[in-house]
Amino acid sequence: MTTLLLQLSDLHLFAEPEAVLRGVPTRDSLAEVLEAVRGTGLDFGRVVVTGDFTHDERRETYQAAHGLLDEWIDRCHVLPGNHDDRVLLREVFGDRAGGTDQGICFSESVGGWRLIGVDTHIPGEVPGRVEPAMLDWLAGELDQHSSQPTILFQHHPPISVGSAWLDAIGLRDPGPFRELVIRSPQVRVVSCGHVHQESVGMLGQAAVLTVPSTGVQFTPLQDAPRVDTIPTGFRVFAFDEPAQGEDAGSVSWSSRVIRLPAVTFPALDE
Repeated sequence: MTTLLLQLSDLHLFAEPEAVLRGVPTRDSLAEVLEAVRGTGLDFGRVVVTGDFTHDERRETYQAAHGLLDEWIDRCHVLPGNHDDRVLLREVFGDRAGGTDQGICFSESVGGWRLIGVDTHIPGEVPGRVEPAMLDWLAGELDQHSSQPTILFQHHPPISVGSAWLDAIGLRDPGPFRELVIRSPQVRVVSCGHVHQESVGMLGQAAVLTVPSTGVQFTPLQDAPRVDTIPTGFRVFAFDEPAQGEDAGSVSWSSRVIRLPAVTFPALDE
């Protein structure tokens, strides 16, 4: 049996429906992305949104995001990004933004896989961090479910994406998190947002992936911010249910980014 998962990230919505970010009307752009998701005809067992729901951190903006995602809410997990407010995210999304007192997180078995969401949000800051309490929680989940192939989701990537300006606002003090992933061979993937682009790297035996924004795209491998003209998109995972007694490291999975056919909104550098 194969389970399909949809990952969306970096919506950057505003309370004003027509507001733009670097030339992109982000609410219209998200609506187009969601229409493209519907157009795939795929039946997604889970949807994970890896942060930056808003650009203005207003309650009405989270309500707008909830409304746009309504048909997937019953199978959705949400995580905060640096442009989010944990309190508002939890108030509007309810149990879809669950977790612990230390942050918004989740751990769930789906199709024989363990899906874990990690909170990297630092209030008022652009970079992220896996705080010690969140790291302890993650270590406990990985230890308890060591036989399950695992995908981690979070906003900030734990490794370099090759862009100096993005790496400078990435994950602070990543050493303990990296060490935990490296010594947890069941972790097959760490999939992140934040960088508004597709990238692939490795951390131990785990693939480290990033996903496009549903709005503004950034050009890879740049020293300073540069808006890309590539169309927006989303990431799709397919993972097979492990056979009885199968080693977590040998279970099959795949992932790809699906982009819209063309750029509808001309993005502008600011």
